[in-house]
Amino acid sequence: NRVFAAACGTLFSSNSDRGVYRSEDGGENWEQVLFLSDSTAAIDLVQHQINPDILYAAMWERIRGLNYRKSGGESSGIWKTEDGGNNWVELINGLPSGDHVGRIGLDISKSNPEILYAFYDKHMSEDENYSFLGIYKTTNGGVSWSQTNDGDIYGMNSRFGWYFGQIRI
Repeated sequence: NRVFAAACGTLFSSNSDRGVYRSEDGGENWEQVLFLSDSTAAIDLVQHQINPDILYAAMWERIRGLNYRKSGGESSGIWKTEDGGNNWVELINGLPSGDHVGRIGLDISKSNPEILYAFYDKHMSEDENYSFLGIYKTTNGGVSWSQTNDGDIYGMNSRFGWYFGQIRI
């Protein structure tokens, strides 16, 4: 009966409804278990297949107005829980950080849940033509990460990595 959900919140305003939610009764009631800020959405959530208490959440700082979009920020990153959502830690070893980090897509390997891949988009400046930041891999459940891509795929998203920012194993 335990269910998790990643919530982006409202589109055109900041609010406190963003983050990761958990239900212990099949969706009847929900509790927010990961909240970073009123401008940081949970955009992707993956669960360990053998130990369901282990989850990884991609958090994305984003603010959008009618004529304005900021698709990244300091609070964008990957968070992990090992106790079903009660406590979360940010994963940082080998991963990008800073105000330019945008949407992150996650996937976990079904054949080996210690392996995860993360697609990183970036918040672009006006003079940039692509938003791809990199693809990162961990083989130890998020303890350390390394970039796996070379320069040949940098233009693949054009300016729309915030929209297409997913990865699948």
